Amino acid sequence: MSKYTVQEARDKWAIICLDPYRFISKLKIIDKKGALINFVPNEEQIKIIDALESGEDCLVLKGRQIGSSTVIAAYYFWKIYTAKSPVKFAILSHKLASSKELFKMHKTFYENLPEMFRKPTQVYNTTELTFADSGASIIATSAGADGGLRSFTCSYLQLSEYAFAPNPEELKATALNALNEGQFIMESTANYFNDALHQEILKCERGEADWKYLFFPWFMHSEYSEECGKLEYLDGELELKNKFNLDDSQIKWRRSKIAKIGLEKFKREFPTSAEEAYSVVGNTYLVEDDVKNVTIIPVEPAKLIYITKPTQGDAYAIGVDVAAGVARDYSVIQVISKKTYQQCAIYRCNKTTPVDLAEWIIKLATEYNNALVLVESNNYGNVVINEMRHIGWTRFWKDSDGKDWNTTSKTKIEMFENLKECIRSGHISNVDNITWSELRALQVDNTGRIIIPETLSSHGDSAIAIALAYIALNGVELKKTEFLPAWITSRKASKIVSTSGVSVSTKRRY
Repeated sequence: MSKYTVQEARDKWAIICLDPYRFISKLKIIDKKGALINFVPNEEQIKIIDALESGEDCLVLKGRQIGSSTVIAAYYFWKIYTAKSPVKFAILSHKLASSKELFKMHKTFYENLPEMFRKPTQVYNTTELTFADSGASIIATSAGADGGLRSFTCSYLQLSEYAFAPNPEELKATALNALNEGQFIMESTANYFNDALHQEILKCERGEADWKYLFFPWFMHSEYSEECGKLEYLDGELELKNKFNLDDSQIKWRRSKIAKIGLEKFKREFPTSAEEAYSVVGNTYLVEDDVKNVTIIPVEPAKLIYITKPTQGDAYAIGVDVAAGVARDYSVIQVISKKTYQQCAIYRCNKTTPVDLAEWIIKLATEYNNALVLVESNNYGNVVINEMRHIGWTRFWKDSDGKDWNTTSKTKIEMFENLKECIRSGHISNVDNITWSELRALQVDNTGRIIIPETLSSHGDSAIAIALAYIALNGVELKKTEFLPAWITSRKASKIVSTSGVSVSTKRRY
């Protein structure tokens, strides 16, 4: 027998509905074993509620086992359930099936409310729940669904698994067009380095975006600890303990978990930072050990960037990836020093025609001591090569058969393997941040092919150009006399003068 009258119960429920934390704690969820249980938010989930309560747009990099999707669903279910007007909450994903899966949580919340508080619905199906009293609704949709978000606006929108969308920018634009100056929540797990979500995170870190960014390292989760006695630390554990202020019970839990799933999988499932989450996701071509000694040079996006000016006595190589110049893919010129093996200059533009690009290549090649030039001959590359020859340039890289470079599945592996070896060996120690983000996004598919993710906004143009530049660099030699001590060079010059009776300057051909 209930200890409350119906009216008392209603009054008590009305008070609960005023507080999202109390309301959410009354909801039911299905646990990992399939059992229906009360939802008791953990510390991380409470922080997500706090962020949503602020009214700010939120960006969530999802870790494993945290339950961010569940608490986001619970919070917005409270918003719509308690609404007094016909506001809308939209769940948007690139796949309708994904949106429907999140929508199921809302159905679970509704169907397991106490019967007397299960408000009548006007619409209730697999993609929509609309309450009859307020007209407030929860809708699951996708950019490709019939009508999508074009037929209505919404006050709250959850964009799910943004990093995995085939056209993330288009999906984001769809969301922003539908959102009626309301709250935007974007949540996703990591896909690959420099994916669309990662780019949003980097903007947050640079202060270029208004997101309230949320990420929870594994050691913030109170359950991730294991009782232990005196602990003898293994390699790296003491450094980790000091860096993140861990206690021995957390170190012991981490050690036990790694023993079960391995270190790489642990880093993927339980990262300590966004950097670590992105260091191991996907079929990454350049793994963490490959790139650990590379320093990133921060540069602002610009048409022409000088890192180091040409120096006398050095020799240079240039790699070029050519685009059509119609504001889509970028044409990129990378200049590399033979002495230092480092980048010297980068030209990057998506509006330069192939004919105009030829002039830019010659300008930079001439400036950098008549650099050896390798232009990818595929597609528009032939136009560039022919234009350069027409102008009179002859310093082109050629293969052993005297042919220009043609990128195929075979030669793509050759050029990137050459680049990887330069990185791993330590020859390459500095790379600009734009090129680096493209290199780290390279993947290996199930057949062993090196691929550039289709969703990468830059299409890997800078990565291709720098890989070509290092192929060309193999064909560049420094003049041996440059290594002679100054006094030997001086004596040789004097000997020439004394034996020929003419000034050295009159013998110069440059």
